Amino acid sequence: MDTTLDCLVCFMRQALTTARLSTRDSLLQRRVVNEAGALLSRIDFGLTPPENAVDLYQMIARLTGVEDPFADLKAQGNELALAMRDTVREQIRMAPDPLLAAVRFAIGGNIIDYAAQHSFDVDATMAACLVSPFLLDSTPALVAALDRKPEVLYLADNAGEIVFDGLLVEELLRRDCRVTLVVREGAIINDATMDDVRACGLDGLCPVITSGAVCPGTPLARCSSEFRELFHRADLIISKGMGNYETLSDVVAPLFFLFTVKCQVVAEDIRRRMSLAPGSVKGEGEMVVMEQKQS
Repeated sequence: MDTTLDCLVCFMRQALTTARLSTRDSLLQRRVVNEAGALLSRIDFGLTPPENAVDLYQMIARLTGVEDPFADLKAQGNELALAMRDTVREQIRMAPDPLLAAVRFAIGGNIIDYAAQHSFDVDATMAACLVSPFLLDSTPALVAALDRKPEVLYLADNAGEIVFDGLLVEELLRRDCRVTLVVREGAIINDATMDDVRACGLDGLCPVITSGAVCPGTPLARCSSEFRELFHRADLIISKGMGNYETLSDVVAPLFFLFTVKCQVVAEDIRRRMSLAPGSVKGEGEMVVMEQKQS
């Protein structure tokens, strides 16, 4: 998925938000915004939005000296999700279809995102996700694929959200799937890293690796050879979140995208790819289970 002009507006908003998290110095905040404007004037529209975001966040870290400005927000997201975990796990256990319930809660958890252009209410979203309609629903194909007990590569997205990913991984393991969980190589925005895996107690659940890339998505060209080998060998890849969708939407692989739509650019990309009617995708809050086309 290519970067669009609308993405530039989002990047500028992210630059200001991150500058304010990084420093109280208004002059330094202004410098970050000025540098962001200069950087965006040279942006490569042939790259995906997450790839272009890398240079933006590296620039902010260089100017402010703060490598992980979202650290406190990530910790809050993890604590919030962990406080809900036992209740959600019990709801999954009691559901008529625990696997489908776990899928829905994992997608609901994708609402925890401090980079997207939206506000979120985790309690309301998680309360509604068992009954909310899917914009796209490839769950029958996903279940059929999981019935074959595949080797699953599970691409995580955000901190906090990863707690609910862990509950879906538990269901996959109960179905005798072999699962490897993947997180980012290092801190960028509020994306999950190994620190979040350990903080949420997921390091003993299944093998966990990093993608080798410090990017709010999974651009294969930037990932490690270890990750790419697993990616190409996997029987099934579950891709969580918009950033992973943006970077993998043009990749031919046994992919299932699970996420909540949080911006109009992604909404329009989905509408175009799936030949949906204009206006059929609202652009925010809609849940997606989307099987990747193999041709």
